[in-house]
Amino acid sequence: MVEFKVKVGKIGLEEGVCIIPFYEHDPPRPAIELPESIDKLVSKVAGRGFKGKLEEVYIFPTFLDKGPEKIALVGLGERNGLELDSFRRAYGRAAIRLDESIIESANSALVKDVFNIEDIAQSIVEGVSLSMYRFDRYKSENRKENLKTVTLLVEDNTLLDRVEKSVETAEKICRGVYTARDLTNMPSIDCYPEKFAEMVYDVGRRAGFNVTVFKIDELKEMGMGGIVAVGDGSIHKPVLVMLEYDGTGGRDDRPYVIVGKAVTFDSGGISIKPSEKMEEMKYDKAGGAAVVGILESIALLRLPIRVVGLIPCVENLPSGTAFRPGDIIRFRNGRTAEIISTDAEGRLILADALSYAVEHKPKAIIDLATLTGACIIALGTHASGLFTNNQELAEKIKKSAEKTGEKVWQLPLWKQYKEQLKSDVADLKNVGGRPAGAITAAAFLSEFVDNIPWVHLDIAGTAYTQETTEQKSYIPKGATGVGVRLIIDYLIEEAHQRH
Repeated sequence: MVEFKVKVGKIGLEEGVCIIPFYEHDPPRPAIELPESIDKLVSKVAGRGFKGKLEEVYIFPTFLDKGPEKIALVGLGERNGLELDSFRRAYGRAAIRLDESIIESANSALVKDVFNIEDIAQSIVEGVSLSMYRFDRYKSENRKENLKTVTLLVEDNTLLDRVEKSVETAEKICRGVYTARDLTNMPSIDCYPEKFAEMVYDVGRRAGFNVTVFKIDELKEMGMGGIVAVGDGSIHKPVLVMLEYDGTGGRDDRPYVIVGKAVTFDSGGISIKPSEKMEEMKYDKAGGAAVVGILESIALLRLPIRVVGLIPCVENLPSGTAFRPGDIIRFRNGRTAEIISTDAEGRLILADALSYAVEHKPKAIIDLATLTGACIIALGTHASGLFTNNQELAEKIKKSAEKTGEKVWQLPLWKQYKEQLKSDVADLKNVGGRPAGAITAAAFLSEFVDNIPWVHLDIAGTAYTQETTEQKSYIPKGATGVGVRLIIDYLIEEAHQRH
């Protein structure tokens, strides 16, 4: 990952490559104050070869005796449409272009406009770091990373500590996103349930959280009928991975519980999927991977809260031992479900994990899951579906979504939707038909959280890049790591309010 430095300095006086952010305008306007010598140089380019559009980058040599050797103009887009995500996207694109130009270091002053300087610094670091991510471990030749250092310049010492802290926070959050992307991108042949659990254990050992793995015999004893049934078709038996972090020193016994669906490969089981794009079903572990990334970052940040992660991890394959349509399974909380489709397996493993989450008497439960194609039909690939039984919790998640650029959109959970899940032979059916498929899936999950404040995030459209995914510099092809930055921001706010 790129190294970040913070120092007191002025734009245009530092050597090397200088990044200058611009607002889109006619002509484009610099978003920071420039010394006269730099302003003259820039004015010859701005408005001609460079318009300031979001993610637009223009690099040119200065030929100055003192100061920067090159200048990189970076477009933030129109000022009235400025978001924190504008900084992620702009600086992410700048990092990619600098890296491609075999430039090792660059510096940039921070914009003092609209947002506070800490949030801008954090967004820049996230944009640069995440744009440099590549999943190339299976390639014969790994890409060399040329860009090594980015220095953020502040005006005086009073800002130094604040910006340094933001940079450090962003770096630790990005570490968690990298982990989530790596785990999600891993092919199923090398990332089946027990192997997934081993990888989580390694992350926990390095970052500082505890990992407990419940295997098939223990799952049966614990009454985890959903996890056992879905995992029965594969030779790779299911596991439930529990991650525990306590930054309170044992003073707080009520954790936040984050639950993530991890289906290491989803063929659909007996209700087998069409073969087209089935290779994308390695991404069905994105929710569980996000939980690992969240716990890693929280542990690195040493947040003064208690968090439990629960990841039901299975491989859903057809075989002589696979569960079947028409089967009835019993979950940990005693409720039963009639199986209509074995391809609606995510809600079955989450039902057990959510039931177990309730037993921890949490402050809140948040689950992340690539749960339904219906959510993609409803919202496309631009937002995760949000469902809740507690509007106060939902509003907090929405606020973090605005800040992190990981958009969510709330869908209803009215009691009428539960009518579609009524079964003649069990408490529930595991599907409620085609209408409102994402909502009925969430309604199914709501039967397993009691009255605990709960948010369900359906990340089917946002967990990995698809045909209609908006191209952003800091989201390369493949897994996005969605949910990590979103939930960490929520937990950081919770930690601040409680301490």
